[in-house]
Amino acid sequence: MRFDHTGYVVSDTDATAAAIKIFFPVIIRYKEQINAQQVLITLLATADGNNQVELVEPLKSNIHLQSMLEKSGKSSLPYHICFVVNNFDEQYQEMKSAGWIVLTRPFNAFKSDHRASHLYHPDAGIIEIMSGAL
Repeated sequence: MRFDHTGYVVSDTDATAAAIKIFFPVIIRYKEQINAQQVLITLLATADGNNQVELVEPLKSNIHLQSMLEKSGKSSLPYHICFVVNNFDEQYQEMKSAGWIVLTRPFNAFKSDHRASHLYHPDAGIIEIMSGAL
């Protein structure tokens, strides 16, 4: 298992990307639509490539994430941290058994075999787990 990125839910990807460009100048993915989540995903990296941030812009149909932003009154919020796991199914079941609540059932993203899921625990917040590297 390894840490992969920190995710932020944002109302305007371009505004947030511009604000943090000094820290994350490299664009890896830009506004790729993930239908399973009803979001646009932008992945940015530091110049050395050692750190990444994911900007998650909800589509209008994603009421949950839209609501998070509206309730906060902000245009950008920390959302989740993500880990790449060695055995996705095993980690997913282990977390569920430990009381983690499934927010997104496992889904394939980026037109690949890559699988991901978001889980929540009241004492830890939201963690995304994903299989393999993108």
